[in-house]
Amino acid sequence: MSDMQSNPEPETNLYGKPESEVAIPNPPGQSVADQLVGVFTEPAEVFQRLRRAPAWGGAFLLTLGAALFATLAWAAKVDVEAAARRKFEVMEQAFGMNIPADAIDKALEQAATQGRPFLSSSIGVIIVVPLFLLITAAILFAFSKFGGEDEEVSFRHAWAATIVHGLSMLPIAVLAGIMCLIRNVGGAASYANMAPSNPSFWVQPESPWVRGLLAVFDPFYLFSFVALFLAGRYTLRLKPWANVTVVALMAFFGFIGHFIGGMF
Repeated sequence: MSDMQSNPEPETNLYGKPESEVAIPNPPGQSVADQLVGVFTEPAEVFQRLRRAPAWGGAFLLTLGAALFATLAWAAKVDVEAAARRKFEVMEQAFGMNIPADAIDKALEQAATQGRPFLSSSIGVIIVVPLFLLITAAILFAFSKFGGEDEEVSFRHAWAATIVHGLSMLPIAVLAGIMCLIRNVGGAASYANMAPSNPSFWVQPESPWVRGLLAVFDPFYLFSFVALFLAGRYTLRLKPWANVTVVALMAFFGFIGHFIGGMF
């Protein structure tokens, strides 16, 4: 009877190892097309798979390419002198800065003699976009270290989560670039005033404060915080308090930046 009651031997595989010791291979990474479509249709699944296989290369190139497309389309159509004049108007109307008339005239004359800002705006995108993504990923990674449930989360997970969640805002850049190609840009200098997904595109208010306020109501921009929350939950495995805190922190600074950018 004692032999019949003894624990059975664990099942083994073809190689003679217990099944419990057989390593499960990592699933293949998602394609950029899967990530782009999935971030809108099944975002939780996208970030769950990103936790197992943090693929980000295609999404990064697509994000940078969309930003360059919009920037170059804007540079080809913008009225440089009108854009400079608009900056002075915003500084005077919104921030109460008293700029001497001769300084304004000199700046406008200089702007009128400049060529299209293809090089300067492109360099700005190539530097600013990766730097912004790097800072965001560093913040997410820091939160995962003291507010995460999984100690195996790496910076690669934070970097991938940052880039893939940013695909939720990709339509803004693409729409802004298309609008720059088919309509007059004038002195507008922000996506908020060029992308039709933003209320400011349709209302076109004169007040810079109203333009800035409308800028934050872009549905793609607002949805990006939903994507960020899901990235924190499923890719970085943040605890609820840490996830809410990091989203609130990013929303606070993001709204300020989007508000100010929308003024121009």
